[in-house]
Amino acid sequence: MDDLELTCPVCGETSLVLAEDLAELEEGAVLECEACGAYLEVVSLDPLEVEVVEEGLEGFFVDCPRCGYTFELEEGEEEATCPECGFTFTPDWSEIEEEDEEW
Repeated sequence: MDDLELTCPVCGETSLVLAEDLAELEEGAVLECEACGAYLEVVSLDPLEVEVVEEGLEGFFVDCPRCGYTFELEEGEEEATCPECGFTFTPDWSEIEEEDEEW
C-alpha cells in the first residue's frame, strides 16, 4: 500500500497519510487535519473517504450556497467568492455573533 494524499473537506489543504498509518486505519477512526484542526471520521477505506465530525477552531469557514464547497474567510468579511465555482455571496455571520454574545 502506498502513501495517500487526503484533501480536507473543510479547508481544502492536502495532507499525506503514510502507508503504515493507512494499514492501521479502520472505519470510524477519527483523523485531525494538520492545517485547520478539523476532525474527520473515516467512513470508507477503499477508497478512503472522510466526513467532517467537527470543524477546526483555527479559522472561520463558510459553505458556498451554490456548490457546497467549504472554505476559510476572515471574520467579518462582507463578501465572499467561492474559490471552487466563483460564486460571490454575503456570508451569514449571525451564528458567530450569537456565540460571541454568549461569552
